[in-house]
Amino acid sequence: GMVVEILPEDIDNGKADDPLKMMKYQEDIETRFFEDAGKTQNAPAQRMIDFTQGKPSRDLPPTSYAPGIHTARIDLLLPRPVASRLQKGFIDFGRKANGFLTNDAVLIGCETRTSSPVRISRHPENLRHIRLNGLFPCGEGAGYAGGIVSAAIDGERCADAVYQSLQ
Repeated sequence: GMVVEILPEDIDNGKADDPLKMMKYQEDIETRFFEDAGKTQNAPAQRMIDFTQGKPSRDLPPTSYAPGIHTARIDLLLPRPVASRLQKGFIDFGRKANGFLTNDAVLIGCETRTSSPVRISRHPENLRHIRLNGLFPCGEGAGYAGGIVSAAIDGERCADAVYQSLQ
């Protein structure tokens, strides 16, 4: 899987102060893919070079994804900032890793849940929740990590903060 950073300026859902705007952004992406699949689990797919060049794939190779895949313009289903970052990233990585950028590789569907779309506020120094004393929001579920390693690092920081608070 590939991960793309979503910046606040990427989101224009008319509700700048809405604390759930990231969840709505994710839901919109998932809805686009679900509707493209005819509201089934069949997944939209596009060959990698076709994706980077912004053109449709004529066909797709076999896959192990049981519900099946169908040809789709993932470059158009994704929001423009997301598609653009992926396209540039694939091209750049293809220059560095010979054989990475190939039409034998296929982008299938989308996964929008690498970490929580909502961040639970905490003090930047003591890592405590800004209103609830004794609560230390931590890791992916609290919006402070995006994977196993970053969640572990954040967990260690919070464990240290809990220890310091008990001294």
